[in-house]
Amino acid sequence: MINLLPVNQAKALEFDCTGIKIGQKIYWEGVELKPGQIGKLMVLEDTPLYRFVDGKPEIERMLYKGSTYRIYNFRAEYLGVGAGFYVVRDERVEYKTPSKQKLNAVKCANPKLEIPPVTSPIDEGTPPIQEKPPEKPQWESMDLGPQVSNLSTLASRAGMDQNGNAYLYVILHGTPSSLAVVDLNTNETKRSFSLGNSTSAWAMDVDSSGTVWVGGTTNGNLYSYNPNIDEFKDHGDMLAGTAETTIQDLAVTDYFVYGSTAYGASAFTFNKITGERESIKSASFGKQFAKSIAVEPDDRYVYISTGPLVDIFKWDIISDLKIPILNGAHPAESYAEKMKKIDDLLVVKFYPSKKANIYSLSSGTFLKEFMADSRGFSPKEPEKNEFYYTYDGNFYAYNLGTGTIRNTNARLPRKRTALSLDFIQLKSNPSRNILTGLIDNEGNYFLYNPFSNVVTVKKAILPSNPVNLHTLFTDSEQRYIYVNGFMTGGLTKFDSIERKGVQLGGVNQLESAIVMNGKLYGGAYPKARLIEITPNEFWDQSSIKELISLDKYSQERITAMAGYNNTHLFAGTYAQDSIKGGLLLDYDVATGDYRVYEDFITNQSIISLLPDEGYIYAGTSIHSNYRRAEFSAKFFRFNPDNPNEKEFFFLPMRATMVMSLIKGPDGDIWGAADGTIFAYNPYLNKFRSVKVLNAISGRFSNAKLLVGKDGFVYGTMEGRLFRINPADMSFTFLLESGAYEIAQDEVGNLYYRYLSNLYMIPVENLNQ
Repeated sequence: MINLLPVNQAKALEFDCTGIKIGQKIYWEGVELKPGQIGKLMVLEDTPLYRFVDGKPEIERMLYKGSTYRIYNFRAEYLGVGAGFYVVRDERVEYKTPSKQKLNAVKCANPKLEIPPVTSPIDEGTPPIQEKPPEKPQWESMDLGPQVSNLSTLASRAGMDQNGNAYLYVILHGTPSSLAVVDLNTNETKRSFSLGNSTSAWAMDVDSSGTVWVGGTTNGNLYSYNPNIDEFKDHGDMLAGTAETTIQDLAVTDYFVYGSTAYGASAFTFNKITGERESIKSASFGKQFAKSIAVEPDDRYVYISTGPLVDIFKWDIISDLKIPILNGAHPAESYAEKMKKIDDLLVVKFYPSKKANIYSLSSGTFLKEFMADSRGFSPKEPEKNEFYYTYDGNFYAYNLGTGTIRNTNARLPRKRTALSLDFIQLKSNPSRNILTGLIDNEGNYFLYNPFSNVVTVKKAILPSNPVNLHTLFTDSEQRYIYVNGFMTGGLTKFDSIERKGVQLGGVNQLESAIVMNGKLYGGAYPKARLIEITPNEFWDQSSIKELISLDKYSQERITAMAGYNNTHLFAGTYAQDSIKGGLLLDYDVATGDYRVYEDFITNQSIISLLPDEGYIYAGTSIHSNYRRAEFSAKFFRFNPDNPNEKEFFFLPMRATMVMSLIKGPDGDIWGAADGTIFAYNPYLNKFRSVKVLNAISGRFSNAKLLVGKDGFVYGTMEGRLFRINPADMSFTFLLESGAYEIAQDEVGNLYYRYLSNLYMIPVENLNQ
């Protein structure tokens, strides 16, 4: 009998293929070894991913510690991860190769494959590339419209046009955000422009022509408005092709716009003449924020701050050389929040201490440390040879000639702070420089005359905008759906029967919330504040009370809550400015007494809590203070009477986050461990699980689960809405994108949020 071999099978016969079938999967260290793969790479420290353009490497994005990649080829000191992307082989990565027997086995199993397949560089253990959801959901949902609208001013800068008109440019938070142009001579809002691809923005600068430049978030778009010709432009996404998500700061010269970014601590250059982004480069490996940026007028040097922890560099643009400035100074600061180049000085404000310092560029030394709470510093007033800032409600002046600081005794109301400081000239007194800027998020701004020492406060008349929705939840009766506004807050109580909502103001962004004993408890951001809301029948005169603020423990967000016996409230936190992990709060709702258990899980944050049969079950995130813990996220329970009595359960998968713990329809404890949904039986000590997504993004929140009235488990993750059958753990995607958070009313309708709108899937549609 003639044995007919497939094409190229003869080549495979050079190896010992005994026991290997064509098409068989070959595994190496628990992961499939792909055809063409020559090794694998483990990221030990955050490292850049490169692509080659005209033979030169350019940073595409950052790869984070703990992620793994298949390696297919070499290029000098670069390791190829597929699709034309490379990583430098250095101390930040570990490279391993399989045995020859394993490589031969792959060739035997895949005799037709002669070359490495073209694959995505996104592999196991890394967040997926952010997808842009469709404008409308693609499943049968009802759009219930925007639910939270706020007037919230995020940032401002002031400038003059060529005809001597003075303007305050104000960013209004919303979906989308907008740019308002306030005439400072008349206090009228002359123009308003939609920042179409941004739900927030705070990076602003004004160039010498009077044009204001704005850097947005969501897609990192760069905008400009030229008041001389009344022209607004969207210059496109400056962060395209990278893993960066927000523009943190801008500095503008006659020819270029420089921007700093997060979360890969990069900087970009935009050419104002060509209208194109010229470059984007990492400012500091291993950092997540390039927080502030300043530039020399001749475009020779850029000054950039990164963190955490803080670094500041003098960056030679021509030679691409970075010269460190701090040299050990201010070691405990997270980052330099704002920097201002004034003559030969670089004035720096640090965070979180509110300390500021003045660095002499000529001598390379720091000259004077002082306290400041304004968002930066003014330019120099030439006649007085001073620059200005605020602290504790007062204006202070630094004399550039003598190096002395004086309290002007000019004050802002209620100890407010200057959110920007720019000089303009008013038509009523065109010979004098007047300092102006916002003082709050409500549209109030100041006019300060440094010669008369008089401060005037005015309020701009600005519109409210719908804002992105954030936390979505319900109470035990499930008639009302509560939904909170992102960043600017506001809490809407949506009546699922009447199909209408009533908004309560005065509520900040909530990271978590529960209803207990007829009161609503929320974790308000910032400063990790526990608030209590006592509602009335109409939700219009509710009492809002702050119970405790956990920022004194260096916590920023209360990311989990659970009630126990209607007497105690347990809360877990995400640590943002602590070198430790999150804490556990035990709060007695009757007496107001509380206990704090700091660093409850070493170097991790507590992001999910669930009371069940005398225990509190909990899940953690490995992220804390923008760092990653060495070990996997934890799933455990503790005794409410003695929280230090912990019992850990070993998840059958590695996870960065254990989220959204719920009591399942089968009595098991359900949760999400990254892209895997698990069910844990505490009596049998057994897990069941199903992988819904290979990887997810986020630091303390992504998945949300609930038990449907039909017995299925429903959830959202990475914008997808899914349903799981608890009998066999099979799942179905109901929506492929555009669905975040989830809640259910008393009849079984499902609710989710997308941007500023609330959506409902009627219960009858769930049976399709």
